[in-house]
Amino acid sequence: MNRLGKKMVALAAAAATIVSLAACGSGGSSSGTPTDGGTVHIALNATVTSLDPMITGAYVARDTMRNIYETLVTLKKDGSVAPLLAKSYEVSKDYKTFTFKLRTGVKFHNGQTMKAEDVVASMQRWIKLSQIGSTFFTGSTVSSPDADTVVITSPKPVSTGLYLMADTARIAAIMPKSVIDKATDTGVSEYVGTGPFKYASWKKDTNIVLEKFADYQSPDGDTDGYAGKREAHADKLEFDFVTDGTTRMTGALSGQYEIGYSLADSQYAQVKASQDVTMETDEMLETILFNKKQGIFKDNQKLRQAVLAALDLGKIAKAGHQNADLYKNDGALMPEGNPLRSESSLDKYNHQDLDQAKALIKEAGYDGSTIKFLTTKDYPYMYDESVEVQNELQAVGIKTDLQVLDWASVLQKMFQPEAWDMIISSYSYSANPICYSFFQASGAGWNTDLKFAEITDKINSATSETDQKAGYDELQDWFYDYVPNIIISKYQQISAVSKKVTNYSDGMQGPVYYNIELKQ
Repeated sequence: MNRLGKKMVALAAAAATIVSLAACGSGGSSSGTPTDGGTVHIALNATVTSLDPMITGAYVARDTMRNIYETLVTLKKDGSVAPLLAKSYEVSKDYKTFTFKLRTGVKFHNGQTMKAEDVVASMQRWIKLSQIGSTFFTGSTVSSPDADTVVITSPKPVSTGLYLMADTARIAAIMPKSVIDKATDTGVSEYVGTGPFKYASWKKDTNIVLEKFADYQSPDGDTDGYAGKREAHADKLEFDFVTDGTTRMTGALSGQYEIGYSLADSQYAQVKASQDVTMETDEMLETILFNKKQGIFKDNQKLRQAVLAALDLGKIAKAGHQNADLYKNDGALMPEGNPLRSESSLDKYNHQDLDQAKALIKEAGYDGSTIKFLTTKDYPYMYDESVEVQNELQAVGIKTDLQVLDWASVLQKMFQPEAWDMIISSYSYSANPICYSFFQASGAGWNTDLKFAEITDKINSATSETDQKAGYDELQDWFYDYVPNIIISKYQQISAVSKKVTNYSDGMQGPVYYNIELKQ
């Protein structure tokens, strides 16, 4: 059956389900016995461009690869660090030396036993290739004094080091040295990790299929975010690329998919009312990115400040998310309750001042040039918010050209500085605010401000909580003065999860799929 045929079947089946619910007032039952086996079908809203976890930071890829690859340390639900492939770890008092004792007997998907040389090669590659590794660990050495120990030595203090290694964006994935040795500039050619599921197939623009790894060895402890027990119950995880939101939702309601990921906010009421699915949410940070490498915003802090002053961020968030349950106007870099959160400079957030905006536009020397503004309908809220931003900027005399592309194309152009001036994108919370992709010199937006580097060095050198807190306050003050990007809101990304699913959970950086068990 072709894609159109499948879509029509899904729509018809969902329609029948909805009619049945309306007629009899009851839906599918959540009863049943959890049983090992079966395939969990997950409908993703966008395609992936790479399965190399050090190459891509897209969260549809991240959430897929989390099942394949593992790291030395990971994040608990509250954002604290816990061991994963490391049995234990120790950090020197000067924050320059990180010593990891490895778990023994851990198997790679190719049957090899994980050795210290694999970890050394993986961490060397992460330091070289990843945004976080290359930014904060440049010049570091990775060595193995004995068979079960790996030591990372930095030339300068990195008090945030464990957080950076645990972050799941462009993760510090441990792979066989033999795979790394064959990698090219475009990435690895074999997808081999130590996770609960192993790579089976990838049909570009269609799906990714993962199979249960029979020799998987779980870390100890209760499941807590991405830490603790990991247990693959399903035989397979199938990630289908379904860019049409209606198809994802109707497929989840009809049972075609166990999970319909990242649904439109306009579908909130229907998903919430369904008796066949539960609504799961992931809080995300959405932001307007500025291209600071070339073009109209490069070296033009005043114009970026003008855009911040011109925008009613509450109105923009409402345009994208419609229901007030799904967003909150919060301009802090970290979520409420997080120990790394700062409240500094929040009086500058969502403080629209059109007179100030016009004065700043004049100071910036803006000549009426048209700003290239990329957006996508694959994430409906991004498009709706982009339209509102365009209207509000037009009101103060700033011209924009809204260019609508599929999300995969936006991701590609995001790293082509000649292709855009502004983009709306979203991010999971980073393990530490200094490691957001949009703050890195190689990240979207190309932040190379020397003040940022000074502040991060100060945070990494801090030896007390008081000094670290002062550093995070200074970071947020810089954010609202330099305006490298603009936080629109914190929003709840919604997904529909079948009531036949048990053991679905999440962490601060997206859902956990590897523990899912199906009811029969």
